[in-house]
Amino acid sequence: MIVAFSTSSPLTSVALIDPNGQVLASRSRLAPQAASSACIALLDECLAVSAKTLEEATLFVADIGPGSFTGTRVGVVMAKTLALDRGCLCAGATSFDLIDPFDDAFVPSKKGEWLLREPGLEPVRVTITPPSFVKGYLRESVPPDYPQAAGFATILDRLVPTQPEALMPYYFNEPSISKPNKPYRQVGGSG
Repeated sequence: MIVAFSTSSPLTSVALIDPNGQVLASRSRLAPQAASSACIALLDECLAVSAKTLEEATLFVADIGPGSFTGTRVGVVMAKTLALDRGCLCAGATSFDLIDPFDDAFVPSKKGEWLLREPGLEPVRVTITPPSFVKGYLRESVPPDYPQAAGFATILDRLVPTQPEALMPYYFNEPSISKPNKPYRQVGGSG
């Protein structure tokens, strides 16, 4: 059984998938800034409805982004931690592939910018709102297409299992932190 997490967007989702790509259980919840607690609750729900246990897991997968900096890390850390605990491998897929692996997809970047990905190409930053026929989220008056953990069922053949410690988030943008104008004052001893 494959345990999948998607936490790169405001929608947190968890899915249990059999090795043939059948979704055994899937749950999602809007949980901006609360992905970690939502993941645990959704995983418990999926296990309960499917009558499965974590002992049956053979692979843990996560949405590696791009997306929310902290949100993406939650899903990746969840997959890595459970894989390490269970002695299993991990894999990841981009939020673009979980929105639509076969067509153009976009995710928000910075204010007034989006990352647009055409299949087979690297994402590019755009400053114009993607047209309504392109799948993605944070569009005015159009229902959002969030990445969802159940989307892993359609791309199982693309996953490359790896050791848990090798699974890393995909950050398209540099972190939005700044260096202090003045260096911090040294406190303490002479060294």
